[in-house]
Amino acid sequence: MQPKAQVVYRKLSELKELPGNPRTISKKQFETLKKSLTDNQDYFEARPIILSNRTGELVILAGNQRYKAAKSIGLESVPTILLEGLSEEREREIVIRDNVENGDWDMDALANEWDAQDLLDWGVELPEMEATTEIIEDEAPEVNEKEPAKSKLGE
Repeated sequence: MQPKAQVVYRKLSELKELPGNPRTISKKQFETLKKSLTDNQDYFEARPIILSNRTGELVILAGNQRYKAAKSIGLESVPTILLEGLSEEREREIVIRDNVENGDWDMDALANEWDAQDLLDWGVELPEMEATTEIIEDEAPEVNEKEPAKSKLGE
């Protein structure tokens, strides 16, 4: 069993935002988050920023919006937890699972960068895709373009 990760306060300047983060929040939600961080300094103790160092940098997997809010209100350091030894796939899962219930999704980023089945497995509700029906040439009804179409209306 690996030792538990410890909460360590790190300077914001040491952290790197997740490239292509698929999570967004509205301006109103961002203002609420800033107020929460200002009014409740313990907030980060309960939900520290989760980091990975797989790439050699301290990349934020969970807490990108908290990071931005902390910068915005002038904090210099925040509590973090470093999860070492993660695979890229495990990092991607953490990114999604951490945000299933908060904020809004950048659907273009999700569609272009994430596997739809993984997202569904991790609890993301995706908009239903319009079903397309393929008509096979041999099964398509024949149309006689020389005869006018018969209508049952007004017969």
